[in-house]
Amino acid sequence: MSDPTPAVRASDAEREQVADLVRRAVGDGRLTVVEGDERQRAAYGATFRHELAPITADLEPLEPDAPDVGEGPVERPDSTGSIAVMGGADRSGTWTPGLTHRAVSLMGGTNLDLRHAQLDARGLTLQIVSIMGGANVDLRGVGRDVTVQAFALMGGCEVVVDPDTVVEVTGVGVMGGFADQAGPPRGPGGPRIRVTGFAMMGGVTVTRRPLAVEGPQ
Repeated sequence: MSDPTPAVRASDAEREQVADLVRRAVGDGRLTVVEGDERQRAAYGATFRHELAPITADLEPLEPDAPDVGEGPVERPDSTGSIAVMGGADRSGTWTPGLTHRAVSLMGGTNLDLRHAQLDARGLTLQIVSIMGGANVDLRGVGRDVTVQAFALMGGCEVVVDPDTVVEVTGVGVMGGFADQAGPPRGPGGPRIRVTGFAMMGGVTVTRRPLAVEGPQ
């Protein structure tokens, strides 16, 4: 007989909870970077709760009733992350980044589209690491202050902002550079994007594009 219990759909918060356990397991050596990348892909691609449980079954117990994201204040974890190792990682659409989101691209590419991300007044810190890889970060229309801490080694990072965003670029480049190609904002009072970090034989650029243009180019 088939199981009459209907499958329960997983929420963004539940997917982030599982992905966070995987990141911690990579950090303390229980999983390799490649294993972590595979499990994070599985976590972010899960539709139902029962698909999440096997991902961390050999790590830590998964809380069965993680809070769902609904109306009211946005529930955000302290940290979330994306890992691309000789491949790609894509975060787009409606998703909930942590207060700090770390994106690592090792001979791979990462796309972070935050135009429809669920943020709040606490803002966001993005830690971008590109080693012989690249990252595209779309911050158009986020309406919140964001700090981008970029490290590029023989790699690159492009940050896209909208015409109203105030941009501050203070990074250091060695045989590479931080390029503010955004120019002045359309008017005062817009959200503030701070871009800092270090680039060696690589580059970090900030450009402006209108909101009508879809996705990082």
